[in-house]
Amino acid sequence: MTTDEPDYFLFIGDADSESATTKLRSSGVLYHQKLLSSKPENWARIVTMVTSPHCRGAVVVLRRNDYESMCKPEYEEASRALLDALSHRSHVVLVHEAVFLTDAQRAANDVPTNERGRENVVPPGLSDEDHVYLESLREEWEDPFRAIDDATREQVNAMLRDRQLNVFPYRTNVERSIIASGFLEDNERHLLFRFYVPSGRLYAQEAEALLGLFREWLGQTGHSRVRQEGYSTAAGQVFEFFSGNGQPEGGLSSYFKDFSSFLGDCVATPATAVAQLIANGVAEDAATIIVSRYATRARRLSLDLKQRREERMLSLKHELENIVLEVDGLTSGKIEAVLDELLPPPATIGVIEGPRTNPSPSLTVNNFNPQFVNEVMGPVVQNIAGTVNLGIEAKQLLELIATFGGHERTQLETAVHELEDSGARGTDRVAARGRLKRFLADLGNRGLGVGLTILQKYVEHKIGVS
Repeated sequence: MTTDEPDYFLFIGDADSESATTKLRSSGVLYHQKLLSSKPENWARIVTMVTSPHCRGAVVVLRRNDYESMCKPEYEEASRALLDALSHRSHVVLVHEAVFLTDAQRAANDVPTNERGRENVVPPGLSDEDHVYLESLREEWEDPFRAIDDATREQVNAMLRDRQLNVFPYRTNVERSIIASGFLEDNERHLLFRFYVPSGRLYAQEAEALLGLFREWLGQTGHSRVRQEGYSTAAGQVFEFFSGNGQPEGGLSSYFKDFSSFLGDCVATPATAVAQLIANGVAEDAATIIVSRYATRARRLSLDLKQRREERMLSLKHELENIVLEVDGLTSGKIEAVLDELLPPPATIGVIEGPRTNPSPSLTVNNFNPQFVNEVMGPVVQNIAGTVNLGIEAKQLLELIATFGGHERTQLETAVHELEDSGARGTDRVAARGRLKRFLADLGNRGLGVGLTILQKYVEHKIGVS
């Protein structure tokens, strides 16, 4: 490939839906399609295209035949290279539920497997280099729901999971198109991070104020092309950050870490903060004024956080006093001690990831009467997290995510809130459902979690069947 090659977007497999390609054409973005129903040599060419610095991202559709190919010895090296390449590139992997989910998991969705929801159309413009096996491809289009071997499914799903790839199971062509189009829009706008803050969450108002300071700091330190967007609903607020320069090294969290350090310096060591701004091209006089203003706003924010915590503690204490009276041996002082330990102090709040409200096993609350633990700890935790108004299934999902969510915890928590919030964007809710279905399926495949069937039904039917 030549150095003057234009940037492009890559569709791998039967992924170039009309809505997706129209979106790219309207913005003048070049795109290529490569098919996986081809020989290993073509897979190697796809890997080269994915790893090229000109590749802006990839939408991948994996079908039953692709799963089966990936388990064949002659495709082993190429398939692993392809998945490794995707893990270092902005991507989304779309897999039909009949391929990704087990029979039991599909049965939990209560939808007959003969609902096709896609067009049986041969994509135009295929080049000779794709080595397309038209007969086998046509056979799959005619019967995409033919059973797949469990061992094949488990092997490929494990490969996807081990690389932490961005996988979304889908059922219909419409659902697949919505997820792909949403990904393309976020990719073209260089989405750095999206997260949801419930309106009732502790420190929710202060988080918005802190993010406003963060946005200002980005502009004053040479990161003016990072912009904040989002929207509010009756139930919460969605925060989004985009970059005009692509994904920064370390992601948005690295910027926020630097900002947090700067804000601390403004209060504790103003001279250090001034020096940082001067190093970023800010005049000394202006830097001194900026640091003074940030120090004042930081102290104001610190006081607001302190008072917000005190208000929440007093409110919870009043709500729980009746329970205290019904439990022998408990006093108002003891409940204050427990609340003080359960409510996270402002210094431990990570705004981007949200407050972590799962009590530590070492909390002194465990030394109290079990009745008190059962009746008090749950409501307190839900109050802090802003989940009091959520249904039981949503709360169970959040508990599973807190335990097993790992690096995806914030995204999965956001997905639960978006699924519950009828005011959230429709495209985001469809993607949220796909993300949660994949998470639950992965838990089931790993033998983790309890009662997943009920949660799968909840996720599937929360916004209706697409």
